[in-house]
Amino acid sequence: MRASLDNFLRSRHGEWFIRSIQIGLGLLFIYASLDKIWNPGLFAKSISNYRLLPLPLLHISAIILPWLELICGIALVINRYQRAAYILIGSLLLVFILAITSAMARGLDFNCGCFSMDSEESNVGLLKILQNMGLFLSCALIEYRTRVVQSKS
Repeated sequence: MRASLDNFLRSRHGEWFIRSIQIGLGLLFIYASLDKIWNPGLFAKSISNYRLLPLPLLHISAIILPWLELICGIALVINRYQRAAYILIGSLLLVFILAITSAMARGLDFNCGCFSMDSEESNVGLLKILQNMGLFLSCALIEYRTRVVQSKS
């Protein structure tokens, strides 16, 4: 089964499949960054709801994280520095998964602040963890393809 996956990923179809994942992931992170960039104060409030960061780190995180998401998203869409971009996005996703899991374990219930500062966005919960895990697996698949293609050379 692994050999057939490797062969698919080396093929032209596999290349286009991975490229479409890169573009989709990039566009998603560009979209996710915009409301946070426009509303850093509300994003800082969303981060504070997790009760994980001290105040000095809270504000700097609310400013840096959305720009990091935007830059990484653009890098994936334009196919430049994509390896750094999906490694950073994958790392952010792991942090998000741990933060949501921690909030759930402590019985916290609030808007996660993932895509919008709108109070209508879904709250932290198992669905958010599963969504982030799916996105993380997308990053892992892109990395796997990179290694498969490099091992062929």
